[in-house]
Amino acid sequence: MVRTSVYAGHMGSSASRRPRRIEGSIRELPSGGLRVSVYTGIDPLSRRRMYLREVVPAGPKAHAEAERVRRRLLAQVDDSRHARTSATVDYLLDKHFELVKIEMNTIENCRSAAEHHIRPLIGAVRVGALNGKVFDSFYAELLRCRIHCDGRPMVDHRTWRPHGCDPRCTPHVCKPLGASSVRQIQVGSPATRSLRRSHRRSRRLSPGLLPLHRRRSS
Repeated sequence: MVRTSVYAGHMGSSASRRPRRIEGSIRELPSGGLRVSVYTGIDPLSRRRMYLREVVPAGPKAHAEAERVRRRLLAQVDDSRHARTSATVDYLLDKHFELVKIEMNTIENCRSAAEHHIRPLIGAVRVGALNGKVFDSFYAELLRCRIHCDGRPMVDHRTWRPHGCDPRCTPHVCKPLGASSVRQIQVGSPATRSLRRSHRRSRRLSPGLLPLHRRRSS
């Protein structure tokens, strides 16, 4: 028999009809173990629901241990939701470019990197949610496809202007961003350094990050 326990926070009076705040679930698995799940929100890139999950092995104290795990995961989620800033990466980049004072060629290169590679991938992510997993996934995407396609078949057109396709319009083949460009974004861009400083100042959790890609325009 599979049993699921769902925990809810305090409910107001019946007249208010406010929705319950789900506090996580503990589900008994066929093996006898207990799977603890806590909803963490919507991924800003994939728009999928995200969960923290952990399995507690079967045993006489499994239920007590699962309850401790549930409380711990809830504390992690609360830390993430109540980060010290709700500002997004886009907002931080805007402020950075308003205040930075560097050579014109350098600033233009930084703006180009931000517009093509930073904003489309993590621009909507809150600065307080940045962590090592976010940056690992970000750099992995830079090395996967330089235009950050979503993996579906598409055509690389010879121009973005209205035109009749000819042999110069070819099926898209993913190519990584050049190593020097990745290095520039990783360590040379003042904007990226600013993001990493914000990440180091924040000790918040970002519960899992699905593969990054730029959404296909209609």
